[in-house]
Amino acid sequence: MSDHSVSVLPLIGNWRFQLDPKSEGGSAGWFDQKLPDTIELPGSCEQRGYGEKPAKSEERRLTHVRQYVGPAWYQRDLDIPQAWSGKRVELFLERCHWETAAWVDGQRVGTQNSLSAPHRHDLGILAPGKHTLTICVDNSYKLPIGLWAHAISEDTQGNWNGIIGAIELRATDPVWIRSAQIFSGTLKASIGNQTGQDLVGKILGSEISIPAGGGEVEVPFARSLKDEKWDEFSPVMHTLDLKLTAGPYSDTKKIIYGVRDLIAQDKQFLLNGRPTLLRGPVDECVYPLTGYPPMDKAGWRRVLVVCKSHGFNFLRFHSWCPPEAAFAVADELGFLYQVEVPFWTIDAPAFGDDPLRDQFIRDELALILETYGNHPSFALMAMGNESAGTLGTLVKWGRAKDSRRLYRCEHGETLADGDFFETGQRGVLGPRTDWDRWSTPKGWIAGKEVKDEGTGPEVTTLGHEIGQWAMYPDLEETHKYTGTLRQLNYERFRQSLAAHHLLDQAKDFAEASGKFSVQLYKDEIEGSLRSWPYGGFQILEARDYPGQGTAIVGWLDAFWDSKGLVTPEEFRRFCGSTVCLLRMPKRILTTADTFTAVAQISHYGPKNLRAEPEWSITDESGRKIARGKLPPVTLETGRVNPVGEFKVALASVAAPARLVVTLSAGDIFNTWNIWVYPDQQPSPPVNVRIAHSFDQATRDALARGERVVLFSSPGEGLIESPRAFYGPDKLRTMPPVQPGANALPGSFMPAFWNMRLFNQIGTLGLLCDSKHPALAEFPTENHSDWQWADLLGRFSAAVSFVDACAPEAYGRAFARCAGDVTGRSKAIVLDETPPDFRPIVQVIDNYERNSKLGSIFETRVGTGKLLVCALDLDTDLAQRPAAQQLRRSLLAYAASDQFNPPIELPIVLLDRLLTVKPIKSQPTTP
Repeated sequence: MSDHSVSVLPLIGNWRFQLDPKSEGGSAGWFDQKLPDTIELPGSCEQRGYGEKPAKSEERRLTHVRQYVGPAWYQRDLDIPQAWSGKRVELFLERCHWETAAWVDGQRVGTQNSLSAPHRHDLGILAPGKHTLTICVDNSYKLPIGLWAHAISEDTQGNWNGIIGAIELRATDPVWIRSAQIFSGTLKASIGNQTGQDLVGKILGSEISIPAGGGEVEVPFARSLKDEKWDEFSPVMHTLDLKLTAGPYSDTKKIIYGVRDLIAQDKQFLLNGRPTLLRGPVDECVYPLTGYPPMDKAGWRRVLVVCKSHGFNFLRFHSWCPPEAAFAVADELGFLYQVEVPFWTIDAPAFGDDPLRDQFIRDELALILETYGNHPSFALMAMGNESAGTLGTLVKWGRAKDSRRLYRCEHGETLADGDFFETGQRGVLGPRTDWDRWSTPKGWIAGKEVKDEGTGPEVTTLGHEIGQWAMYPDLEETHKYTGTLRQLNYERFRQSLAAHHLLDQAKDFAEASGKFSVQLYKDEIEGSLRSWPYGGFQILEARDYPGQGTAIVGWLDAFWDSKGLVTPEEFRRFCGSTVCLLRMPKRILTTADTFTAVAQISHYGPKNLRAEPEWSITDESGRKIARGKLPPVTLETGRVNPVGEFKVALASVAAPARLVVTLSAGDIFNTWNIWVYPDQQPSPPVNVRIAHSFDQATRDALARGERVVLFSSPGEGLIESPRAFYGPDKLRTMPPVQPGANALPGSFMPAFWNMRLFNQIGTLGLLCDSKHPALAEFPTENHSDWQWADLLGRFSAAVSFVDACAPEAYGRAFARCAGDVTGRSKAIVLDETPPDFRPIVQVIDNYERNSKLGSIFETRVGTGKLLVCALDLDTDLAQRPAAQQLRRSLLAYAASDQFNPPIELPIVLLDRLLTVKPIKSQPTTP
């Protein structure tokens, strides 16, 4: 952010080096000896080939190629130029893990300890000529900040040892500008003074007193009227050449800054007086090639260009602080950041319970504010992630120290507690869109309850970590891990998949579950955009997270590369500064219904817009079913704008059909699928027996060569998955099927985050044989979409909160709000079927388990033919058009000449697969 007008001596290149696994270097005087090995800096010792090879691969995270924890010694010779005579010399180490000590010519200089800001060692005045500099970097776990905190966690970047970023000596006069912060009308500077006497100086034309040892000064700073304000659409930056004079001494510092006013008011974020809605993912410091984040602008430009291409304007740094280059690029691109101190108390004492650790966190907060405070992109500040203790004291201190950014309420949700409030508002309300975040039950996050009142707390609300919808991994991705970390646990997934004879479906699983996950993110985001007033949302995550059990939750991989599931252009249709929205009470209809939609446009652009909205409904071939225009309207920026309502009678639709509804306003448009089924259903075919149990009568019918459709009860024969946090492997091992325990409970929603961290049902949506004649009258793609929601049940994601340890009562409240149901379906375990046996409607199992699962499948049984459906297609059919239509399609197929199952499953296997109650053992005859 700033450059001293000082001489700078870069120290990149080869250094002498030695690992110190026994921590003996200090007592043995290594700082006064020539170290034997060589290493290149900047970088980590692991990156340069030092450290131990792991004894085994990690199962729940990436595996280090090499790893080292402990002291490591770095050393090089210096040649101080003659021009530095009488100058004060500072050693600047941009980022280290996490404690450094420095020696010059065997004399200890001091120790620095930070995970968030550069380490600056004052070397004093060095005589021109040769010197030896020795640095000890110790990445041992020093203080209990939480091993889950992303500044050090092995689940993300890992606890590397090294020095990354800029490494240099800087020379100044013994009176110098340590730092300078630009506030509205004021410049606050920290001035160093090593002369040993009080001095009088001048800065910005103002006379200042500089005490011996240095101090803080504050002088007026009138910004020029030409200083245009910075925002996301016009990221204008300015430069101040700041000069300090004090007798014979002087120093200059170049300050690059942006002028912007950020406040939280009326439950919105206002940037320069205009409401903005924050939209963005969470950056959890996952950078697998180096194991640490980019330190250059090119690396961060790539990250933010990818984010902006998806319509994002915001990035949250989960329990870590990015480096200078990240802020500089965000300033240039108009991006907003949430920065956090390195803290997460999931496995550490609450704040207030460990004095040394607490002081470290206070110091980190102060360093973050001082080091990066002039960046306009530095918008929000938070005290780590989901942590306990008296963190409100940090918020109060930060607000008093630096009002240029907004502070998260850590405990409490009033204006006295902070400027904004994060709450878990994940989840959708099924196949409808006439809801927003304020119509869902109160939020929940890590044991904290939110008052259920209208539009939330009195402060601005930010949705915490929405999404987290898992999908199947791309097993071919492993070749990209060529750096310090390897994705070895994918080989375990591959072997498991092969053992279940499903390896040929790996790509299909990844694509189908991935497209389903993207659909859920679309609905999550639109639910946030329909909310007003609202502060915005954090998505967890746009990328896969390869730790904490391995969470495959992104439409981008861990390298910020696309998986091919959705293009940035498609994503921006529902995530951007201006987005077309529809409130639809139904997406599943019949020809007797009238489709109704209320149109809205969320607009957070730089100014009001004039729009002439249009709508259309087309079939899958693009043929227009209906179209119309809505009255011209001025879209007011900073809100959700109503733009009209339209209705379409569906009597003439050639049902069954999947239709596409489009709302547009100029170049802006968005689309939604709806499904229309015939209102009148035919009588069941007479040549098909309908059965509800695999009893003797059903077996006899099959033996006679009859056609049977078996509706296997979804509420029976279930293998329950107990909830557990990092439970043992046996919880994720599928037991052999037996009568009464042969299926998993059905779920429309995929797994939340991952199954290893939160044990749960764990399935990942459907892979349908969409061209199979059994589905000829039930239009479907090969992946889950909303016409399957009621059929499968568990469509609201209420259970995901409970899986993540929320109270059961909260999950029930969410499900009631959505009208969600359980017991609609099950996934029968088909592991013992022949290798080439494939269900018609397959349930994609979790990559931790990889069972072959089916909800609809067929088999020959002797001369008979059996079609099994493990979905409830009987209950309340008059109110369930999708269930009616699927039933019709299955029965029509079973009655047709096309019903000819290619494989016969043994009757003894079918007995175990389809008997829904345990067989009671017969008493032994004495």
